[in-house]
This record gives sequence, structure tokens and C-alpha cells, in this order.
Amino acid sequence: MVSPRVGTLVALTALPAMGYYAVVKEQIAVISLLNVAIIAAALFIAFGPLSGDGQHGHDHA
Repeated sequence: MVSPRVGTLVALTALPAMGYYAVVKEQIAVISLLNVAIIAAALFIAFGPLSGDGQHGHDHA
């Protein structure tokens, strides 16, 4: 099974093709390239481990 963080990194393989399209064809694609990078970074951080995870014991009845 692939973790969400690895899946996010694999999704970044689309960036070179988008970069080429932005340089050669449409300059507006630069905005799309930036948006993909921001979304990928946010997903990578969101699916990362929590700092101090497991340090606080919560007892539930």
C-alpha cells in the first residue's frame, strides 16, 4: 500500500510537463504550475506525522 505522502510526491511528476507547456505554449500555465506546487506541498504537510504524536495520553471511559 502506498502512503498518501508518497502518492503526493509521485503526483509531482506532472510538474516538468506543465513547466514545458508554460514556457513553450501558454504563459498562463505558470499559474497552474504554481497552484499544483502549492497543493502538493499542502498535501505533503497534511499527511505528515504530527509533532509529539502519542505524547499525550487521553483516557476515554
